[in-house]
Amino acid sequence: MIVIDSREKQWEHIKEYLERNNIEYVVQKLDVGDYMNTEHPNIVVDRKANLQEVCTNLQNGKENIHRFMKECRRAKEQNLEFVVLIEGTNCKELPDVKTWKSKYSKHTGDWLVKQMRTLIYAFEVQWMFCKKNETAKKILELLHYDK
Repeated sequence: MIVIDSREKQWEHIKEYLERNNIEYVVQKLDVGDYMNTEHPNIVVDRKANLQEVCTNLQNGKENIHRFMKECRRAKEQNLEFVVLIEGTNCKELPDVKTWKSKYSKHTGDWLVKQMRTLIYAFEVQWMFCKKNETAKKILELLHYDK
């Protein structure tokens, strides 16, 4: 069964996919991430709507960075495989982020890649990318979900 964090926002496209494919899920509070498979609870997926959300989460001086870093730390302490899935981007892998430009902050794609790499080394965070219409399928794949 798939567990969706009760604090997850704007996941209607994922819910529709799960229901259309008769995939059992429950909504409850997760300590780490947004999605987990009860058959493989050692893997969690944290979904980000786009690179701007990631940038906001990683900016110093913001409450978001403290919350996100605590989540990364909890995942590492609990020996969880922590995957951050970023939807709504043309990026296929981390180096592609270098070309990203923010509409809302001074941060560049180069800055963002450096921040993301820091989390790879510090907490073994895995960064994955997908189109919004592929998100649900990608989450199930990452969670090793078998119908």
